[in-house]
Amino acid sequence: MDTTTEITIERIKSGYTNILNLCRELHITSLESPSFCDGWSIKDTIANISAWVWRCAILLDNAHHTNGPLAASPDVEGLNREFYLDRKDWSWHEVENDFRQSHQALLKAIRQLPPLRLTNPLAQEMVAQNTWQHYAQYLPKLEAWCKRFRHENPHRLNRLTQQQAPHVGAL
Repeated sequence: MDTTTEITIERIKSGYTNILNLCRELHITSLESPSFCDGWSIKDTIANISAWVWRCAILLDNAHHTNGPLAASPDVEGLNREFYLDRKDWSWHEVENDFRQSHQALLKAIRQLPPLRLTNPLAQEMVAQNTWQHYAQYLPKLEAWCKRFRHENPHRLNRLTQQQAPHVGAL
């Protein structure tokens, strides 16, 4: 694997792991509370991020020989609305599973993309906007939410059980 691919994957994994680990600290009722960000729950936000990651993986899969899929300008508000409506009734477990699957699909798409294609500015922008930049948009809010949860619920342990512990960070 070339350096660009490795660096790109590590940046994605870092944000993905941070989000997943923070979500594991919260009780499901906190994850599903619609007061996280602009009336959306953490669950809704992660579902939205996941949808964008799926979209990125699909576009990269179709950009091995052309910039066409990467050059299209999406209707962000329209897609956000569509993604929300498609996923709003999903349980946290469905969202978490989809988040994991979208992450794996994207890493596979990146690994299969010819290395020179990944250095293309359109590909780099597509990946950055739909992964680490998108994660960074919500990480501070999620960290603050977790800090507040820890302060308000000092007796509650995170949702991570001993049985799950070996899987933390396993991508």
